[in-house]
Amino acid sequence: MNAIQGAENSSGVTLPLMSRAARKVAMRSRFSCRGWTTVARKHDGHRFQIQFESLLELLTIHMATTRPNFADLIEQPFEVQFIDASGKKGRHHIDLLVTLTDGRRLAVAVKPAAKVTDVFREKLGAIKRHLPSELADDLILVTDQSFTRAQAQNALRYIEFSKHADQEADRALTDALEKRKGIVSMADLATLTGLAGRGYRAAFRAAFEGQIQVLSEGLIGEHSLVKARAA
Repeated sequence: MNAIQGAENSSGVTLPLMSRAARKVAMRSRFSCRGWTTVARKHDGHRFQIQFESLLELLTIHMATTRPNFADLIEQPFEVQFIDASGKKGRHHIDLLVTLTDGRRLAVAVKPAAKVTDVFREKLGAIKRHLPSELADDLILVTDQSFTRAQAQNALRYIEFSKHADQEADRALTDALEKRKGIVSMADLATLTGLAGRGYRAAFRAAFEGQIQVLSEGLIGEHSLVKARAA
């Protein structure tokens, strides 16, 4: 398991490090889902507290952190001062800053598609023009139309299955893929590992980590067809 740094409580459990956000989010709201989650930085496994202001923002965090090229994520990282097309000055706080394994830093604006108006798009254009290159390389918009419900649920399951390392199951999966070439169902692949549910969870993790390719669309389940990725 990756090393995890942070404060250790009285029961010996290592707690995540504090949020790195430049702006704190008010947790009480009558109109949106707000709370905390944790994200592990890829290169060292350090876990950080991450605050979110809506369910869409939480799902976006899940989608970002389960990508193969994910490296790091900071919420509410910095504010951008901009001037719009009419010459009016404004300020906008970036929702998320996602760093990829190739070093690129993506500033992310999260907004429900129903609220993305022409005025908002023009504002994002102005923010992008004034985005400091030393803080981010690009600005992208993520809405509820950027991913499907199935993709979001798959990402959440991967996060749950990745909370505890199981190297024995991972090795058994690798052996099973060597023995069984071609297309196979997730259920049959799990059976080939000889570890039942542990083998299935290892296969699910492998689907997100690039070891196997999922050929079926939608929710990943026992009947999903997969095959080993070419080396």
